[in-house]
Amino acid sequence: MKIFTLLAVCALTSAYKITQLKVPLYADPRRAAELSCHFQMDDQKLHSVKWYRDMHEIFRYNPSQKPSIRLFNVTGIMVQGGECQAEWCMVRVMPPPVAARAAYSCEISTEGPKFQIARQTKHMTVVAMPERDPVIIGAPKLVKPGEQILLNCTSDYSLPPADINWYIDNDLQKQEPWHHTELTAPQEGGLRASWRVLRVPVPPAESGSLSVRCEAVLPVEPPVIRDAGAVLTLYSRTQLSKYVSSSGTSFGLQLSFLSYLYSILEISL
Repeated sequence: MKIFTLLAVCALTSAYKITQLKVPLYADPRRAAELSCHFQMDDQKLHSVKWYRDMHEIFRYNPSQKPSIRLFNVTGIMVQGGECQAEWCMVRVMPPPVAARAAYSCEISTEGPKFQIARQTKHMTVVAMPERDPVIIGAPKLVKPGEQILLNCTSDYSLPPADINWYIDNDLQKQEPWHHTELTAPQEGGLRASWRVLRVPVPPAESGSLSVRCEAVLPVEPPVIRDAGAVLTLYSRTQLSKYVSSSGTSFGLQLSFLSYLYSILEISL
């Protein structure tokens, strides 16, 4: 009896099955995503192939009907079309411009009277990756000890928008209520850029350097991180005067202008 049951199960599982299901892990909302389902029918006759997004049917292929392909648009997604053959079925969908994760299932069924079913599911997350590293604005190469520098870090457009983290000498800086991450208006596909300001108090040291770094973190799983850094060099007034005397008139004029800016900054502070 056990041998007969085992043979029956083996015959059933080998008669038809889904051999490969291809669903992109991430989908860009600006372009269509292609999903494909490969199957093996053996001696069984294919009745239909159905695609589902979560619990909603979005695509159906029935080779015995005219037309053989039907599309079903559901809220938040547009089915652009598809193509099916004897052993595979492909569908193209335009993801919604919202950072969301959905389950896509391929279901094949045999002809009656049993209409046996095989089904597989994979998940796809709508994400638009940033194409460039973030940009730090306002970071001078030379800074005066004791002054305050205002920096801005701007991320590239992405979906979801990136969170901005600031580091000074590898120490994560606490996000201040008035310097939190800001977002631009949405662009094509719902993409947004983000930015965050950081006020850097320069230590009252005679010389040295200060390392600043910003991270643009895409809140997906696993996280996508792109970063940018800058080094601020500290020079005291004594060191600046030495550079003036040793670097000639042109450099001296530049440092005179820099000293003038320092005086303005001191008055404003």
